[in-house]
Amino acid sequence: MQACSSNIPQGSLVTIAPENISCDQYIGNGVQWSAYPHADSEDAQWGALMDNPAKWDTLYQRLDYMQPQFIRVMDQANWRYYEGLDAAGMPIVNFDRPEMMALYRLLDYCQSRNITVVIGEWGTPHHMHEVEKKEARLDGADDPRWTKMIIQYLNHLIHEKGYTCLKYYNLINEPNGDWASTLGNFREWQQGVKALDQSLRQAGLKHQIKIAGPGSVPHYTYPEYKEEYSGKDWVKMSTEQLDQQLGAYEIHAYLPAEEVRKGKAVEFTHFDQDFPLTQAKGKPFFVGEIGLKEEWGTPAYHENIERAKQDPHTAPEDSQMSVYDYQYGVDMTDAVIQYMNAGGAGMIAWDVDDAMHTYGDLGNKNQLKRWGFWNILGTEICDNPADEAIRPWYYPWSWSCKYFPANTTILKPEFENIEGLRITAGKFKEDYSVLLANNCEQSHALHLEIPSMHKKTDFRIHQYVRAHPTTEKAEITAKTLAKVKPADGIAIEIPAKSVMVLTTFKD
Repeated sequence: MQACSSNIPQGSLVTIAPENISCDQYIGNGVQWSAYPHADSEDAQWGALMDNPAKWDTLYQRLDYMQPQFIRVMDQANWRYYEGLDAAGMPIVNFDRPEMMALYRLLDYCQSRNITVVIGEWGTPHHMHEVEKKEARLDGADDPRWTKMIIQYLNHLIHEKGYTCLKYYNLINEPNGDWASTLGNFREWQQGVKALDQSLRQAGLKHQIKIAGPGSVPHYTYPEYKEEYSGKDWVKMSTEQLDQQLGAYEIHAYLPAEEVRKGKAVEFTHFDQDFPLTQAKGKPFFVGEIGLKEEWGTPAYHENIERAKQDPHTAPEDSQMSVYDYQYGVDMTDAVIQYMNAGGAGMIAWDVDDAMHTYGDLGNKNQLKRWGFWNILGTEICDNPADEAIRPWYYPWSWSCKYFPANTTILKPEFENIEGLRITAGKFKEDYSVLLANNCEQSHALHLEIPSMHKKTDFRIHQYVRAHPTTEKAEITAKTLAKVKPADGIAIEIPAKSVMVLTTFKD
């Protein structure tokens, strides 16, 4: 990273004005949480390891601290409720399978905490996962049998089980990718969305759950279609051709760390170009998956691969080993602030737990996808209880969730450009929160003013700093600034390579 400027004056002014709104339809930040397909039943690859109340209690306690506002639950029909085709070629569905219990535990939590959930399926059954079972394979995104199955499933979850937390549906993960069941075919995905939307209307579900999309990866273009459209065109095409069917717009963001540190996360994913298109439609635009991932072939990419190879339980092709590192917390907060200031309605971290997915989702214990805040099955599948511990980045990500609840008005602060320093703010009823990430090599003194707050109030300050220059451990500190008058200014200093949040919310 280019060195940050060393001539920033002491007490640089930061002004948070209520009229500088970047998002007024904020859903909130959150996490991707899957229902443990390798450990959800006796028939799963690892057996019923997650049929363990103590594991779920630990997960609930950790998420209660985080208070995610937005959770994405992607699944596969053949993992959960689809048992194949009958003699007439029609799907056999069963919502009483043991595999459903893990999903219910997850959704029970979301329902009880009033969390907005986007649910969906990775791809067309047996085109994605368990592809060898060709006799049960459906035809594509617009196969009416799959559409009917989805409607039955949603009717069961919403009407029979009462999961009113389900607000959005994803039809196919990252449909512009060569890894998707659509193989980058926009028209196939488009027809699937139209068919599903029509069926939602006919079933009386449209007012309860809306389709979100496209969930594309803007910086990837499938070669077969490069003459027609690129990855960055999917949101534009969706606004033009599917606005009647979509209730929210979405992309996925996998960002090189250097782009984040240069303040270029939004531009890298074309979000700045797509945001005005979505706002013209009056609908929220969120990031359905966000993480850091180095571009293929770069030195940083190869460094991550080599590091992953040192762990016998890790899939080098699809892991981010920096989740163990202190700096990942600074970088992810830096990125989320950039999207919040650009109008993002919510950012969903990929992901909660290493125990959720393996490479290709084949259930190989030596091919875990390392992206999480922990591995809740570290003891059982890795013989490593320490792997169940919370990793550093959990804390700043938690602050971006809990102190910016759903329906917060996100405010973009005004301050002189300080390279490597990112700041966002939010107002929820009478409470304010300010989130800062200093990705610079030096500390910064700031004078923070909220001109509309004349009443003296208490601010709680939480800091995420490196415990020692030679360690990857984080030091989490908290203190209270009592009876300050924000209109007159609050003097703070944010250390180098750190995260800070100031909030009037009570802990």
